[in-house]
Amino acid sequence: MKLKTTDRIKQSLMRMLETTSLDRITATELCAAAKVNRATFYYHYNSIQDVLTEIETQVETEFRHFLSQSTVNSVGAPEKSFYVMFFEFVARNVGVCRMLLGAQRQSDFFVRAMEAGRSKVVSVMSKLYPDCPAAKINYYYIFVSNGFVGLLEYWLNSGMNESVDDIAEIGEQVSYMGVKYLQ
Repeated sequence: MKLKTTDRIKQSLMRMLETTSLDRITATELCAAAKVNRATFYYHYNSIQDVLTEIETQVETEFRHFLSQSTVNSVGAPEKSFYVMFFEFVARNVGVCRMLLGAQRQSDFFVRAMEAGRSKVVSVMSKLYPDCPAAKINYYYIFVSNGFVGLLEYWLNSGMNESVDDIAEIGEQVSYMGVKYLQ
């Protein structure tokens, strides 16, 4: 199947981000990797940042869809599939995730992703623990999400040596142990 030009450019940038920081990638290098000429690149985009913004929008849309699909089991904990699906999502978007978890933690994308996660967790936990004050649920989310980001960052930066299933199991166990705070 032949990829559209914009898809080739985005995929090439994603591959490049796996090994190179955004500020070190030139339009010339990206065009060579995507096998397009510079005029074609500039026909579709004004800059490499525009390509990244389009990728971020797609990743954010997929992330929001992922959050809308995740479920909880009968004891109120996220199903393991939530964790597996999350780490599969990260593995599919490894270049952007590495970049966003690096020096870009204050990026609009990262802030929106954290807020989307917070909304989901607060919604689920408020139903599971209706007598728990909202502030306590927010503290739980802040603690667990920052630990989860740390786990994710370590996994990405240490070569993703654990399988998706293994790292999901680690995330699941840590999250389950932390949920007792809400009781």
